[in-house]
Amino acid sequence: MDTIAESTVITKSDSLGKELNKKIKEICGEVEGRISWTIETSEIYKLNDYLKNHADHTRPFYLSDETVKLLNIANNIKDATNGAYDPNLGEIIAMWDINNPDENAAHKRPEKDDFYPAVERVRQYRYWMSENDVGIYYDYGMLFPPAIDLGGIGKGYALDCVADYLRGEIMQNALVSMSSSILALGKNKSGNMWSIGIKDPLDTERICGYISATDKVVSVSGGYERFITINGIDYCHIIDPETGYPVDNDLLCAVVVMNAKSVSQPPDRQERYRNNGAISDALSTALYVMGKDKAIEFYNKRDYRSDTDLDFDMVLFVKKDGAPKGYEIIPVNVIFNELD
Repeated sequence: MDTIAESTVITKSDSLGKELNKKIKEICGEVEGRISWTIETSEIYKLNDYLKNHADHTRPFYLSDETVKLLNIANNIKDATNGAYDPNLGEIIAMWDINNPDENAAHKRPEKDDFYPAVERVRQYRYWMSENDVGIYYDYGMLFPPAIDLGGIGKGYALDCVADYLRGEIMQNALVSMSSSILALGKNKSGNMWSIGIKDPLDTERICGYISATDKVVSVSGGYERFITINGIDYCHIIDPETGYPVDNDLLCAVVVMNAKSVSQPPDRQERYRNNGAISDALSTALYVMGKDKAIEFYNKRDYRSDTDLDFDMVLFVKKDGAPKGYEIIPVNVIFNELD
């Protein structure tokens, strides 16, 4: 998933800890191999290839139940955020060449003749899913739909899969980090809450503060670590679905905190929180795209629909000229322990 993954489990034996960490690595690898839009053997790659090369999209395309569920979550978050998060940006991301691993690559703006039709397709397109024994994809959309890219939800979804596994193993205490998405279960080895460090968005070599967490998932979205440079201008890796351009607003980053399913919770809460890793991942992206005012308005007006439980809290890092650090920190129902 183009990131460093780290896991820590608190156990009574080294051998059990190694076994659990090995399994966590395997789970993350399985998720990447199934939902990556760049791995040719993945379900999403095959789905995008099918949509691109077959004119008759009214026939079903078979996917695993798990991938169907994830696509439904992505669709629900797109609806709930009025498109600020959109899983159909693969084609536009490719046009900006954002995921090019070559650090010396010469980036350029997308060609207008290809770019603007692609943006319009993203605005108009919608897919529908049907869940049954095999999972079926139905498309009633346009002739050439945009490519699905689940990069904005995949890391959080992987954490959901890890949480399911650890719950099955009755593991209460663990910390799993997928870089910008972190799962904090139970307590650390000292018996204290986990401390989730947040990087300074203007100086990524230092931690500007931390959030104390237990049975939480924390997701961070910002444009300060991954970006491309065109004609001396830096463009972040997160795309605004409305314009097709990299995000450029008054936010440096957005942090979302949600409850995580864990073995210590009653069954009803475990079920309620089962998708919160994926939801928090997508929500942090959406809030970053919205900018400060719209993000706060969205938080205040969010609903609690059963299909997309938006019971979250957040921290916004807002650009502010003249501030000692160059930004203002706005925690919303979160205790953010700021460091000097």
